[in-house]
Amino acid sequence: MFFRLLRLILVLMLAVSAQPSFDAMAQAIGQGSAQLIVDQQKVVQDLAAKTDGLEKKVADDAEDDAALVDVRLQLEDLSRAALNSALAFRSRLADINNRIEVLGPPPAQGQPQEPAIVTNERGALAAEKAEINAVIASAQNLSIRINGLIDKIGVMRSDLFRNFLAKRYELTDALSPQAFSDAHDQFTGLYKAVSSWLIFAFKFKLQAVLAAALMALGLAAVLLVGGRRLFGRIFEPDPSIEAPSYL
Repeated sequence: MFFRLLRLILVLMLAVSAQPSFDAMAQAIGQGSAQLIVDQQKVVQDLAAKTDGLEKKVADDAEDDAALVDVRLQLEDLSRAALNSALAFRSRLADINNRIEVLGPPPAQGQPQEPAIVTNERGALAAEKAEINAVIASAQNLSIRINGLIDKIGVMRSDLFRNFLAKRYELTDALSPQAFSDAHDQFTGLYKAVSSWLIFAFKFKLQAVLAAALMALGLAAVLLVGGRRLFGRIFEPDPSIEAPSYL
């Protein structure tokens, strides 16, 4: 009887001494998670500010395809950053869910009350999980918004391409009297240049021109005769083959 009473006293002493350590551990974990929440909230806010700037740039550069491509690349980077911010809580959420599962549901009405330390821990975990879910929701909403802007840029670029293909040009300037006058001047200049060259060639280079022409004709005749002798049999059909193959 004495030993049983002594054992009960020791258990009570251990429980009382362990409670502060449990509270300190939970507080340390909560502080670490709180810092992570603050950091990721700052990340999401910065990404949202950058998204606002890029959205304004999309509106300003709606007619510039190259600028739209650059904005789209930046938005894709922001979308990945937003998803990474949401994934930063994966490990902590898993720990919270596992701990809540270990603690179990609160006792139903009429059942004995659970220790206050368990109730406080469950409440703290639920509050922490709610804060984390709020940050994750903000990151996911930002990612959805960014993806919407990316799709919008795709539609804008498609419209720009179609408008470029279907663009109409004014022909008034092309058919104006000034255009005809410029064309006449160009043809006149070409005629003068060609006629001057021909006059010079016939006056001072007639022998050289004739020699070059005769040489060219001679080479052409040699190529014609030689080509016929070398390759004529290849192109002449064989009368004995009624259905020649084309391969």
